[in-house]
Amino acid sequence: MRFLLIIPLLIFAQTSFATSEQYNVRTEATFCKYKPGKSYEDVVKHAKKYEKFLRANGLKYSKTIFTPVIAGPTRDHDYVLWGTWPNGEEMYKEYGAFLNDYDNKGAVNPGVCDANYAFFNTAALHMRIPVEERDKIQMVDFRSCKFTEDASWEKILELAADNEEANVKLGRDGFGVHYLRPYRGFDAETPFDMMTMTHYYHRDKRAEATKTYAAIRDYRRENGFVERWKENIESCSPNNLYSMEWIYDTSN
Repeated sequence: MRFLLIIPLLIFAQTSFATSEQYNVRTEATFCKYKPGKSYEDVVKHAKKYEKFLRANGLKYSKTIFTPVIAGPTRDHDYVLWGTWPNGEEMYKEYGAFLNDYDNKGAVNPGVCDANYAFFNTAALHMRIPVEERDKIQMVDFRSCKFTEDASWEKILELAADNEEANVKLGRDGFGVHYLRPYRGFDAETPFDMMTMTHYYHRDKRAEATKTYAAIRDYRRENGFVERWKENIESCSPNNLYSMEWIYDTSN
């Protein structure tokens, strides 16, 4: 696993095109299995109880739930709880409040969660649609990637901004891409340096992305995107598809 220089909280793409703002947050992923007799609805209900504590204490944290759709063998988990803070300061404020002040007596967890990891989560590009047009449960693609020896984080983000411009030129929208780099819970033998997370705001946008893929693929090839990607990314795994649903967000 290679480590690149951590960049400031806010990044603005240096391009004449008005791309979306690139920014960093902190994210944790907890892998869980249902206890006998428990279900997705039980997990969501249990998670919502913590929202009251967060709001009462002015803590900024959001929670979503992911479930595998087409993701290969997933014997180690039935679902993933995904928590996000606006920054590192808010992350440790929330952790400190949970460890010292939260009374979870009587709150029986409907799952068994035995793996937890934290990431530097960089929003690389976004082509949003109005909130009222978004699906309640959205589709998300994940893949893991390895950096090259001479990889540049700045160049990776510049390419993401240029990729956003290319997608807009070709009329593609309704999705966002995040780059996830290991932060806590990993070791030197971790088999990837970054995960890409592509989330689609609506089912039709996911379908359109497949229909228009050939056009964006050819544009990238003709304009040097492939060579720029290969300068920084050695290899990536195939995508795994998950569903994603928001449970709460106290950050706003």
